[in-house]
Amino acid sequence: MLMSLVVSACSTILTPTFGVRQGQLTPCPPRRDCISSQEADPSRHIAPLTYTSQRQQARSDLLIAINAVGHARIVSSHLNYIRVQYPITIKTNRSSEYYYQPENAVDEVEFYLEPGKHVIEMRSIARLGLLDIGANRARLEKISAAFNSLQQRHD
Repeated sequence: MLMSLVVSACSTILTPTFGVRQGQLTPCPPRRDCISSQEADPSRHIAPLTYTSQRQQARSDLLIAINAVGHARIVSSHLNYIRVQYPITIKTNRSSEYYYQPENAVDEVEFYLEPGKHVIEMRSIARLGLLDIGANRARLEKISAAFNSLQQRHD
């Protein structure tokens, strides 16, 4: 009994929620506040970024686009992978006094620059937030637009 509990705890600790495994970002969980370029469900899919510039230039442009869209905090930055947190700031006209959004609610956004390809896979998921209201998709679309604009300068 104790041994199975220890094994169970260890397997939970070692299972990452973020990152790349065998060329794939972590799949979106069943809830609706996740969007990914690797999802098959059209309501949760967004097109990956593509580029024609050199890989290092594309990575540089991606970092500029990430920072141009809100207050980004880069959590992890590697040659093939970038993970960013955006604090959730929902300003709605909600009259309910029961509405609550935790102060530490963030959107986690990941980018995977596939080696040997001119593709950047991306995924965004709300963490601790209560409502998405399309913010994940809207943010990735803004990053895409900023990235594409920067890439056009190199053509």
